[in-house]
Amino acid sequence: MLLIAGGLVALGVLGLLADRILLVLEARGWIYWRRTKTLSSLGADLVQEVDPGAQAVKRGMEQERVRKNVRPAEDPPFQVDLDRGTVRIRRPAEPEAQDPPPPPPPLQP
Repeated sequence: MLLIAGGLVALGVLGLLADRILLVLEARGWIYWRRTKTLSSLGADLVQEVDPGAQAVKRGMEQERVRKNVRPAEDPPFQVDLDRGTVRIRRPAEPEAQDPPPPPPPLQP
């Protein structure tokens, strides 16, 4: 009985020692053990769905993304008319024909 109790105490001490060693390694930036774990992707999604502040940030990021991708001064490159069943695609303007640049001057010996 004393042998079993001594083994359990030794196992607890080894566990505590291993924990302390892993915390030191984490403090040096070599591993992630207990203190700096981040939320899993599932946990982060859950927090974003529940927290109103996170929802506002998510909405703002989406609006900023849309604003950057669609410029209001430009028309879209195509128009879709669902009532008539037609699509009009605007082709970019072709560059005007320009004269080729003059040849370089001849090399002089």
